[in-house]
Amino acid sequence: PLRLRPIMGKKTRKNKNGGKTATLKCGSKKNTNGDVEPDVPFPATATASVGCKVDRPIIEPGRTAVVHGLVNRSDLNGQEVTVKELLRSGRVAVEIIHLQGSQLESKEVVAIRPENLEVRWSNINDTSTDTSGNNGMLDWGIEESECPICMDTMMNPAKNSSYMECCGGAICKNCFVKTQFTRQRDSCPLCRADTSDTSAAASVRKVRDRANRGDANAMYNLGAYYDGGMGVPRDQALARVWYKKAAEKGETRAAHNLACSCRDGEGGPVDKALAANYFRMAAENGHVQATTCLGIALMRGDGVERDMVEAKKWLRKGANAGDELAMQQLQIIGMMSGMGNMSFSSTEGA
Repeated sequence: PLRLRPIMGKKTRKNKNGGKTATLKCGSKKNTNGDVEPDVPFPATATASVGCKVDRPIIEPGRTAVVHGLVNRSDLNGQEVTVKELLRSGRVAVEIIHLQGSQLESKEVVAIRPENLEVRWSNINDTSTDTSGNNGMLDWGIEESECPICMDTMMNPAKNSSYMECCGGAICKNCFVKTQFTRQRDSCPLCRADTSDTSAAASVRKVRDRANRGDANAMYNLGAYYDGGMGVPRDQALARVWYKKAAEKGETRAAHNLACSCRDGEGGPVDKALAANYFRMAAENGHVQATTCLGIALMRGDGVERDMVEAKKWLRKGANAGDELAMQQLQIIGMMSGMGNMSFSSTEGA
């Protein structure tokens, strides 16, 4: 039988689903708040996720989700989990795979409050609907790269790579795990910087240093830190600043996040025309959620001239990449066309 652990977490506002992703270091040591240690050694890097506003998918068995806002088990924040069962207590039983793909791989099932789960519209690790051969990488418009350590593994940030905050490089998870059993476990295998401090403050400091030197990836991550209040006081106006800097350097995730902020009035005034421009910038570089959002903007005439032909083109691209929201919007267009009513001003979704 599965042993379920109830986990307390902060009750947060309605989250944005979509793809705002940042990395935040979290160690496996017990902290002063009495947090529970993980059952197995856990890599010092994890992915924390803050998404963009769209209708939230239903929490149901088989769905993938990202954990956020936990207090007693902050080591789980940012981890991708699979929903296993909805419990009578109102919590959700989820399965977490630690060190996936390594010899130390293990599974843990815990019970988490629904508000601490950001359910994905589509499973980023499911490649069945991705005909591009990118193994889900189209979600962010990022291509796979070879691990610089073993030079034998193609790294996918959504599945099998570890991000090094000190230098912005990445290595495959297998190589990262191996380094944890060597004398160099507290040093970055790429730049040899000291990585013994796994606190959130240290993570932010390293990312900020790189952002100030003009690193687009660090600018994006720093913006996401401010956007979600991860390791720094929440400041969505400052998040906009860093997203814009990163987007101007070609960072598609930053362009998408900035578009969401402009569309929703987070950190500044609502500017749907500017949002549409940044959605297009990210969509043209392969960001799936941006592709869908651009299609919806064209469908509604939000910040752009309404164009149903162009809207369907972008929504089909999103649907072909496996985005569930794009599929729903195409169904709505089909139903409204059948009824001879093409008014979408009250359509929910983006």
